Amino acid sequence: MRDTHPPGPALHPDLVRISTRVPAYSYWIAAGLFVSAALLWTLLTQDRARVRTAFGFLILWAAAAIFSIGGAHWGIPLKVVDEVARTLLILAAVQIGFLVIFDLALQKVRLPKFASEIAIVAAYAAAVIELLTRLGINATSLFATSAVATAVVGLALQDMLSNLAGGMTLQLEDSINVGDYIHCGEYSGWVEHVRLRHTSLLTSDGDTVVVPNSYLTRSAFLIVSKAHRHFIPFAMPYSYDPHEVIDAIQTALRGSPLEGVAADPKPNCLIQDMTPGHILYRAVVWFTKPGQDSVALSAVLNRIYYALDRAGIGISEITYLLENKAPTSTFEESKPEEILRRIPIFRLLEDKDLVHLAVSLRRHTYAPGELIFRQGDSGDSMYFVVAGHIGVTLRAPDGVEKEIATFNSGDFFGEVSLLTGERRSVTATATSRVVCYCLEKGGLQRTMELHPDLAEDMSVIMVHRQVELTAAREMVDRDTMLRRSGENQTQMLARIRRFFGIANTSARA
Repeated sequence: MRDTHPPGPALHPDLVRISTRVPAYSYWIAAGLFVSAALLWTLLTQDRARVRTAFGFLILWAAAAIFSIGGAHWGIPLKVVDEVARTLLILAAVQIGFLVIFDLALQKVRLPKFASEIAIVAAYAAAVIELLTRLGINATSLFATSAVATAVVGLALQDMLSNLAGGMTLQLEDSINVGDYIHCGEYSGWVEHVRLRHTSLLTSDGDTVVVPNSYLTRSAFLIVSKAHRHFIPFAMPYSYDPHEVIDAIQTALRGSPLEGVAADPKPNCLIQDMTPGHILYRAVVWFTKPGQDSVALSAVLNRIYYALDRAGIGISEITYLLENKAPTSTFEESKPEEILRRIPIFRLLEDKDLVHLAVSLRRHTYAPGELIFRQGDSGDSMYFVVAGHIGVTLRAPDGVEKEIATFNSGDFFGEVSLLTGERRSVTATATSRVVCYCLEKGGLQRTMELHPDLAEDMSVIMVHRQVELTAAREMVDRDTMLRRSGENQTQMLARIRRFFGIANTSARA
């Protein structure tokens, strides 16, 4: 049967030439390169500029391909466009390939950064020369006849060449690394990256400073150590014993960790000068977070404040400390004898005895995060919490610290060491600003001698508290708890009497 349909429109000759000359697999290559670039974008969080360059080549290739197809209808010669598109695809492949080689495969080798950049530039040059050759241009003669122009361009680009040389020098010497905090002239910041032409710094304010490498190689710059020394001055009147001031400061700064302050070298306190009216001291600490000194400085000043307050040194006299006062609570305003009256182990004492015992109390304050005592420390004192919160942790045999209790306003702790002289069984740390009173053995000695029956009552209350804590921690049933209470109370009473030298009698003195 004869086909009566009219023949379709004939294809443009250039369009036919495109369909036969451009390989179909080039589109699949472009798609594969795009997927590879997308994967590298997720993997290389610190070197995405090169991935963006690869995306740029792929976008230019797509534009050239579209222009090539459209140019067939407009009668535009397409040889140059096709060759440029092919070269753009090669450049994208070069960029992605070197990213995989240098930033992934050879990441642990720690090659100088300029090695990959030189390799990429060489590959770019080879691709351009190959493009010129395919277009019928003699690249060798072109470069040979442009010697004068090259000299002129070289003189015009001498600053850029100086930066390139500086970048190669910095990377070969490995004097600056990513993450270093440096001072160079008026610039300070963390090194984000070192390129061939420039070095990028991130300042403490969050700004980015781009410093030419030639400037770095011509100027002196300071690489701040991971632990750098810092002096914190403060003044105290002559009326306070320098040994007491220094001991209070050093004990507080070394007692528990401070954010941004090194534990080794240990913090220190020195006398800097003796001036009319006061002695000038300075705390010597080592900060571990360059560029964030203000945070560590605030923590140290707060620690000094509370240390001097515990030592009974007049805070109002200090000229270089932070104010850190919290609103006082009703319980904090209570008299010491009223606080003792609420403590169960002193329930047998009369008012006159409580007033006499209250004279021995010493008021202590602690900053958040400050150590009160550590598990295993020797001690013969107990604490009455007036304000704030204290976390109690227990270190297991495997070294893991576990929080087992929290003491708040009105609670007391440390009574075992006060009454028996045993080492601390737990670690107590201030989790907020803490105000407490401390009672030592010397202050309780006379009261125990006057009231020997107090030891028996104390042993009952102490054992009950210990057994309840153990039961809560070990999930022990009530019957077992009561049995333990009876067994331990006799031993506790004997230890208290032995520690205070009390005769085994129930008669009142």
